Amino acid sequence: MKKINTKTKMSAIFALCTSSLISCGISFNLAAENINVYSATELQNALKNANSGDEIIVYPGTYIGQKGLANSGSSPAHFYSDRSGTASNPIVLRSYAKSDKQTLRGENVDSGYILYLTGDHWLIKDLKFKTAQKGIMLEGANYNKIDNIEVSDIGAEAVHFRKSSSYNKLTNCFIHNTGKRSGKEGFGEGVYVGTHNGHESATLDSSNYNLIGGCTIGPNITAETFDVKSGTKGTVIESNYLSGKGIIGTSGNPAADSFVDLKGTDVIVRYNKMDWENDNNLAHAIFTYQEHRSSNIYDNEFVLRSSSPIFKILEETVHAKNNIRLDSGTKVVEATYQLNKMDDQLDSSIEQAYQGPYACFDELTNGCGSTPSETDPEDPTNPETPTNQDDDSANNTDPTGCDSTISINWNSKTEITLSGATCIDFGQNLSGENVQFWDSDTNPSCDFRGSISSIDGSGSVEMTSKYTSSNGFTGTILQLASNNSCSYIKVRAY
Repeated sequence: MKKINTKTKMSAIFALCTSSLISCGISFNLAAENINVYSATELQNALKNANSGDEIIVYPGTYIGQKGLANSGSSPAHFYSDRSGTASNPIVLRSYAKSDKQTLRGENVDSGYILYLTGDHWLIKDLKFKTAQKGIMLEGANYNKIDNIEVSDIGAEAVHFRKSSSYNKLTNCFIHNTGKRSGKEGFGEGVYVGTHNGHESATLDSSNYNLIGGCTIGPNITAETFDVKSGTKGTVIESNYLSGKGIIGTSGNPAADSFVDLKGTDVIVRYNKMDWENDNNLAHAIFTYQEHRSSNIYDNEFVLRSSSPIFKILEETVHAKNNIRLDSGTKVVEATYQLNKMDDQLDSSIEQAYQGPYACFDELTNGCGSTPSETDPEDPTNPETPTNQDDDSANNTDPTGCDSTISINWNSKTEITLSGATCIDFGQNLSGENVQFWDSDTNPSCDFRGSISSIDGSGSVEMTSKYTSSNGFTGTILQLASNNSCSYIKVRAY
């Protein structure tokens, strides 16, 4: 295994300082190493022996992990680690170049976990995981961050937090093509939190306060995109794009016909877009089972079959607010009696701070919910990637045509008056982000109707009714052109 061994160098510096009675005035982690790996065997060894602060860098190579104690160090795992970092010195696992993500593979979709982690304080990023029964499995693993990864072609669930795995974050992921085992498509969840043990209200698995944000989950997730089990607490699902295309519906065993199944408590589901993508097996968006106790579900967007409800509620209080349907449907719950199990007052005691904005998986051409680019994007951190510092106008146009510009705070519903101004500036790139427009609440004298388009990027929408939204903008500045002389509108980007 080739590595840059910082341990030897640091030991020599330490010996020099102490032997000469010189105060070197430096501090470092003597155990930390940069470990470069080029094969599955080298990667397995690096994972088994990692120390706090180590950075395991996966160079271009073939990474098909062999299971077993003599290989990965774990019977079910293709790649495994029980090592832990610390909050200040996490263990890092990443591809050498973000623009050339390496793929960790299993042998087939019928057995094994691609990556099995039982340690704490890892940062795993810029990698792909394919071809095993399960993708990424965390057991008793806490405070880990998994970012900008792709998981696909999996026999069962893609990512699973269980056996008291808490305070983990899965962000900017792209998960698709799960449930590949023949006849067992009902076990192909996108993200699974907790442990299955029938339908019990007792605390089964305290995998608490895990967060999933900025992910695109689907298409071809055969079971639910999210399954949050009984006994878990405080799961946050925010700013994700969920596709219903490919779900099995009631024809599978077990059946799966919703985006999100909630059996845990104190769950937060916010700022997501759930799109059925014309798959008739999707019966409702969110299903709360009898083990469910409380959740805040707000500011989500739904595209469903017009006859489908947003909720099927068995138990118990669903605090739902500002959820918007972008289709022509109006049905909120499956049956009228279920309205008694919900209200429109959020429970402030279970709220958690928003962790966005999110970039989405970087190979999705136009952000969350779009399609991957045909070629990998250039990585400016890769020394082999050419840059042209002299041309800063290739992807941006001069924002001409703005009489003046109004600055808009991020993730804040803002009433604006366009009198004397035709442009709004969000201060950060809108690529992959949701931008919403409403009729004004404070100025009911008229309703803005007209076109809204990016002038330093791409994307446009027409405001023809009281509400519209888009996640197809890029750039930071939007120009609003009224066709009815009304200058009042409310906006938000998140």
